[in-house]
Amino acid sequence: MGKCRRLGEADGGTGCGWLRLGAVLLIFACVVSAAQPTFARTRKSAGARSLVNKPATPRPGAPVTPAWIVVNPATDEMLAGQDPDRPGPPASMTKMMLALLVMEAVRDGQLKLSDPVKTSAWASHIGGSRVYLKEGEVFPVEEMMAAILIGSANDVAVALAEHLTGSVEATIQRMNDRAAALKMTQTRFGSVHGLPPSPGQTGDVTTPREMARLARELLKFPDILRWTSTQEAPFREGAFILRNSNHLIGTFAGADGIKTGHFQQAGYNVTATATRGRLRLVAVVMGAPTNAARFQDAARLLGEGFNRYIGVTVIKGGTLVDTDLRIGRAVRAFRPMAAQDVQLMVKREERDAIKTAIEIQPNLRAPLPKGQPVGTLIVRIGDKEVARTPLITAGEVPRTAFWWLTP
Repeated sequence: MGKCRRLGEADGGTGCGWLRLGAVLLIFACVVSAAQPTFARTRKSAGARSLVNKPATPRPGAPVTPAWIVVNPATDEMLAGQDPDRPGPPASMTKMMLALLVMEAVRDGQLKLSDPVKTSAWASHIGGSRVYLKEGEVFPVEEMMAAILIGSANDVAVALAEHLTGSVEATIQRMNDRAAALKMTQTRFGSVHGLPPSPGQTGDVTTPREMARLARELLKFPDILRWTSTQEAPFREGAFILRNSNHLIGTFAGADGIKTGHFQQAGYNVTATATRGRLRLVAVVMGAPTNAARFQDAARLLGEGFNRYIGVTVIKGGTLVDTDLRIGRAVRAFRPMAAQDVQLMVKREERDAIKTAIEIQPNLRAPLPKGQPVGTLIVRIGDKEVARTPLITAGEVPRTAFWWLTP
C-alpha cells in the first residue's frame, strides 16, 4: 500500500559542485509544492495492513491519519480521500450500526423510545467504557441510546442488542445483514460494541468509505444528532455523567456528531460530521496515531471542505420557473413549477457556472389538470448535467373556448 508522498521533497546530492544546482531544484520543488491543493488528493486502497503502522512523515498541514475520506452525505459523493477502502477495526464506531438498527425499529413501530430495557447478568459484566449497569436495572431506550452515543457505554450496547432481537448473536447477524443491504462489502461485525476480540472471536472490520455510508443512513434520523451533539448528559438521575469523547463538539463550528472509536490495534478513529449553511459534510479518519491527531485531521478535512465547497439551492420544490410555456389550445401561457428541490454542492468557483434548461414534453394540449407533468428542468455546470427535476403544472391549464379551431 502506498504512503503519502511529500510534495516537493527533493533528493539531496553529494559533492560541492552540485550545491548550486541542488539549491535551484529545491526552490523549484517548493514552489510546485505550494501550488498543490491538500484537500483534493485521493489515494486508492492497495490492500489491508495494520492501522497502527506509522505513516510517512507528512508535509506541514497534511493529515497524519493513514486512511480517511470526506463525503457529501446528501449524494454519497467522495470529495477527497486517502486509502478510503483500507480495512481496519472501527472500535466503538461499531455502535453506529447498532444505533441505526434501533432507530429503524423505532421508525417501523417495532420499538418506542419509551420502552423499558432490562439489564441482563451478561450485560452488567461487560468491561471497557460503561455506565456500570446492574443486573435487573431498567432504563428506557431513549436513555440507553444517549448512553451509547454520548458515553459509548459497552454494557448498554449489549443490553440494547439483547432487547432488540433477544440475543447479542442475533443482533450481530442483523448488523451484518444491514451492512450487506447498504453495500458495505468490506464491513464485517463480530460485536455490538467494538471491543477488541477475544482469542478465537471474529473482530469488527470496516473502511472509511463504508463508515461514511453508514453515517449517511444515520443522518436520516434527527434524534441521532440530538444525542451525538451533546457534550455532557446525566444518567441514572445524575448519579453518572455521560461525557462525549468527540472533542469536535463545541470546538469546531457546526460539528454535531457522530462517533469515536479506539483501542490499541485500531488506532484512533472518528466519524465526524458538521454543517454550515446549506452544506453538511462527513469526514472519517481511521488509524490516527494519537487522540489529538484524529480530531486535528478531522477538523482540517472538514474545514478545507467547507472552504472549497458551497451548498446551492438551484430551485425549491413548488417554485415556479421563470419561463412561460405555450401549448396548443391553452387560453394563455403558464409557468410550471419544480416538483422537487434541486440542491447542489459545488466548488465555490463553479457557482456562477450553474445553468438551467427546460425540456418540454412533445404534443402537449390543453386542458391540463393541476400536477400534470409537462417537462424537466435540467441543471448543468458547463456541459455536464448535474441534476434534473420534473416540472408540473401549478394549477389547471384551461383550453380556449374555440379550441377546435386551434392546432
